[in-house]
Amino acid sequence: MESLGQKFKTSREALGFSVEQVARDTHIAKRFIVSLEEENFDQFPGDTYIIGFIRNYADYLGLDQAELVNLYKNFKIQEQPIPIEALLRKKSSKPLILILTGLAVLAGLAAGGYIYFQDRFRAPVPAERTEKPAAAASAIQYTLEAEALEQSFGQGDEILVKRQDASYTLKIEKIENTVLLLAPVENLDLQEGEENYIRLTPQGEALKVICRSIERAQPPKAVLFFDKYLQPPAAAAAAEDPAAAQAIGSTNEPSRLRRPQLIMESPSQSSFTIEVEFRGYCLFRYMTDGQNREERYFRRGETFRTDVRREIRLWYSNSGSLRARIAGNEIEFGKPGEVGASVLRWVQSEAGRGYRLELIPMY
Repeated sequence: MESLGQKFKTSREALGFSVEQVARDTHIAKRFIVSLEEENFDQFPGDTYIIGFIRNYADYLGLDQAELVNLYKNFKIQEQPIPIEALLRKKSSKPLILILTGLAVLAGLAAGGYIYFQDRFRAPVPAERTEKPAAAASAIQYTLEAEALEQSFGQGDEILVKRQDASYTLKIEKIENTVLLLAPVENLDLQEGEENYIRLTPQGEALKVICRSIERAQPPKAVLFFDKYLQPPAAAAAAEDPAAAQAIGSTNEPSRLRRPQLIMESPSQSSFTIEVEFRGYCLFRYMTDGQNREERYFRRGETFRTDVRREIRLWYSNSGSLRARIAGNEIEFGKPGEVGASVLRWVQSEAGRGYRLELIPMY
């Protein structure tokens, strides 16, 4: 019978997902995913976190949540040490033990009576306060070098965000009813459960932040999730201004160049319907005919359908999980685990006679 960790790892590899892809899609930090697959449960803050992550990861892979939670509980039971008393045979009581026990009880009663009468006739003494303020925890600097980071942070902690060409430092200035984050361009005040973007550069390069929870003890703590690649800055700008979207159909990096995919030809532009079937977990964004951008998570077996007049722009976290159809023509978006963006639009043919509906990559 497969163990909990084996079930997770086998299912993930069968779907062709990398650990990084799972971390992006589920918002579970990479180190926690690895710890689940290796059954290294000491890396988690507590059982509540472990069971929550097991449920989320199982749902993502299409596994039975209850079955995997039970596997974890059985694992914990087996790990519990047997009480030493259960391994030792109890010895029969002896008269000497009874005598000694009786003498100890009498001695205790005598001592208690003496203390009682001494306290009863002694003058009261004012109590002194001995409370000491809680010592402030030393600040820690964490490094966000991979794709995501989830951690319980304290006041004063810093996050060093490493990019290819530069590094940026964020600081957790205050944890009260909200969490105040200081950043190079602008600060961000997060409520519990809120997700938002924090700007790293004046040009709009952004980092996604989710405030999982706030613990208002002393010293206060906050569980925060940082994601470097969930929403590229160009995609964020495109949500407000379609003209600011990524370059369409061209790139300065030859290795990334992909040719447009011909879907169908027509003598004139006409409305079309796109149907998308999801074969795996995917964060999917779309903007139809320049309207407001929409976003949601799709699971395996779910579908998406919309009517388009001119064009539709698409962003997807797992290219291989999408299978789309337009008028019976199938569209492939890429390999499992790949992040991609493209626009589906009518383009006039080179001869000027008719139009071509093409899927064009956005860079």
